[in-house]
Amino acid sequence: MNTDFLLIGQGISGTWLSYFLEKHGLEHLVIDDGYPGSSSRLAGGLINPVTGRNKVKTWLADHLLPFCHEQYQAMGSLLHEIVIEEKKIVECFTNEEAIRLFSRRVHENPTYLHLESFDTNYESLFKNIIGYGLIHPAYLVRMEILLASWRKRLKKQNQLIETFFDASKLIKHDSGFSYENINCKRIIYCDGIGLQKHKLISKIPLAPTKGEALIVKIPGLPQQTIFKNKLTLLPLTQKDLWWVGSSVEWEFETEKPTLSYMEQTMEALHNWLQLPVELIEQRAAIRLGTMERRPLVGMDPTEKGVGYFNGMGTKGCSLAPYFANQLVQNILHQESIHPEAIWSRFQ
Repeated sequence: MNTDFLLIGQGISGTWLSYFLEKHGLEHLVIDDGYPGSSSRLAGGLINPVTGRNKVKTWLADHLLPFCHEQYQAMGSLLHEIVIEEKKIVECFTNEEAIRLFSRRVHENPTYLHLESFDTNYESLFKNIIGYGLIHPAYLVRMEILLASWRKRLKKQNQLIETFFDASKLIKHDSGFSYENINCKRIIYCDGIGLQKHKLISKIPLAPTKGEALIVKIPGLPQQTIFKNKLTLLPLTQKDLWWVGSSVEWEFETEKPTLSYMEQTMEALHNWLQLPVELIEQRAAIRLGTMERRPLVGMDPTEKGVGYFNGMGTKGCSLAPYFANQLVQNILHQESIHPEAIWSRFQ
């Protein structure tokens, strides 16, 4: 079996790189074992123009949001699925300091942030709320639909090998690589936390973080809106189901879900909501990022034919489409990759 590109991993990064390779007619195969606990498969899917408690504009937000919206819609049309929805985020304030901070940010960033008058429609939903802020536009990517639909497309086109990638079986040749019965000219690693196993990792300030989230049932909470305070509530496609999270843990003893996170999060929900909350599922996964919180994109200048498309961290849904396009344009036309994202910055 011969191909131009072999992609390792079909999370959000591998999916978008596969999409842009196909768009430009570049032959490729994807190896992915379908591990259900991967960070992409457990992610909430939020694309937020602001970040952190201080509500500063997300890196490259003015470029990322319009590009992502257009590309997710294009992918959705190709797959005959709705994979992205525009949403407003309602931020719930419980103290005056939070309102003052948000108000300062509104004056600095009026494109995405707006102060809202007190909405009496929310009085029956929340406890101890004294005001609201609005973040708009934001987008919600339907990760389960997106990844499953692209996987189905890859399988239909005989482009998916559903197996665990064993790096010890990869053999380098003058003209490329061979892996079992596959011959390829280039290999690109999109395998998230699996990148830690590669030999060049000692040069990269990787920062894996653990994220935990819950799936809960909240009858009566309007699902056309995203709600935030210290937690984020993202509506799922199923009636009354919500994704709640997520934590960002720099140090952790286990990769599995913890009782302490579940108890703390359920307590916080009961203190925030007046509606009944039922726990449905608990999730945990390890994301791969860098200490500088920038992705790893590009072909390795010292290892011919080896590329990396990884390290998206918590912003994978917005970063992956944008930088997948940059990587493919770099391969085809030698166009520049953003200097803060290019892999070779660590060489």
